[in-house]
Amino acid sequence: MSTAIDSLVRLRERFAKDGPGWLVAKRDEALAAFLEAGLPTRRLEAWKSTNLAPLAALEFARIAPTGVATIDAKLAASLPAGVRVRSLAEVLRTEPDRLAGRLGRLADPKKSALVALQTACLEDGVVVELDAGVCLAEPIRIRFHSSPDVYDRPSAAFPRLLVVAGEGSEATIFEDFDSAGAARRAAPGFTNHVAELLLASGARIELVQVQAEPAPRVHFTSVHAEVERGAHFASHVVTLGSGLLRSELDVRLLAAGAETVMNGFFLGQDAAHVDHFTTVDHAAAHCTSAQEYRGVLADRSKGVFRGRVIVRPGAQKTDARQSNPNLLLSDEAAIDTRPQLEIYADDVRASHGSTIGQLDADALFFLRARGIGESEARVLLTRAFAQTIVDAIRDPELRGEIGARVERALAGLESVSADRSGAGGAAPAPEKGGRR
Repeated sequence: MSTAIDSLVRLRERFAKDGPGWLVAKRDEALAAFLEAGLPTRRLEAWKSTNLAPLAALEFARIAPTGVATIDAKLAASLPAGVRVRSLAEVLRTEPDRLAGRLGRLADPKKSALVALQTACLEDGVVVELDAGVCLAEPIRIRFHSSPDVYDRPSAAFPRLLVVAGEGSEATIFEDFDSAGAARRAAPGFTNHVAELLLASGARIELVQVQAEPAPRVHFTSVHAEVERGAHFASHVVTLGSGLLRSELDVRLLAAGAETVMNGFFLGQDAAHVDHFTTVDHAAAHCTSAQEYRGVLADRSKGVFRGRVIVRPGAQKTDARQSNPNLLLSDEAAIDTRPQLEIYADDVRASHGSTIGQLDADALFFLRARGIGESEARVLLTRAFAQTIVDAIRDPELRGEIGARVERALAGLESVSADRSGAGGAAPAPEKGGRR
């Protein structure tokens, strides 16, 4: 047993038997599954490009306590009838059986060791419930954070999100992962987040996530969505952290007219390692999916993208699209990209592809010829590359807020990259194509 596993098993005993019997049983079953599997290693196909050795070596002094989530106070005070946004701990305390059969329904501990670990250590999080026909005009903002004292020694946090959207309901949910006290030197740590979203017929849910935890913290997020007839699930993942990150997104389209849009932007800086693994399962006919993940990698950062589309037998009239363009801003940066299609039906429209390149030489020359400095020109071109993903966010205030955060991150990164390169000439043109 590794140091990390041993310390987490010991720490979880503080609350392992708290809560209703069904939850205690679920925690125990998940722990057994995790101990059998252990931490993922590069021997596993899904983890070939990501090494969790830095996590395995940690000895955790603390599991973040109840109350790791805060809900926007303005919204919480003005929620309309039919909308409930509560802490998981509160729901378990006041209505112990309310979530039985729903919490843990999509995130199977037997299929993922880190999902199993999260479930075994599950203590708190946020529950969002929308009654049929309820539409929220303002986004639900949720911030998962670590308090400053957590950073004194290695700590682990296991926040959970459960969204139950009734028929015809509509909402935007914003999850922001940050670390209080991150301006000072942070100790190593681990955030393990699992989200489950159940969309009934005709529901429309937009999930926006910003992951910006600093090195040397390890961040893992696993999102699972089940989309019924005529429902729409949109995911926007923006990754700006500088540590080791793995983000998984698993969407199942269960009935005709179900659709999903899966967008992502990831920025690699310093020695960051950013891994995105997406799966969209077309389990019924007449469903639509569109994935676009864009990566910008600088310094010594590494990026990984695995995009998997499954079209089940009988899922005719499927429309599935997938794209992963990437910019490399340094000779030491790298991306491993593998979009995948698994098609078991014959009346399908599907496409996938990836590109790996650098900033366009002609565009860079055009801007510099008009008196724009090289550093600023590189910022402008990279911002335009990222803005496509930001513009897809529906809520205008949220779109502007996240766009500003991306712009600040790119401005700092690009000026450094240009200075380090000593570039006096234009960057080479992008490579065309990519690995299939």
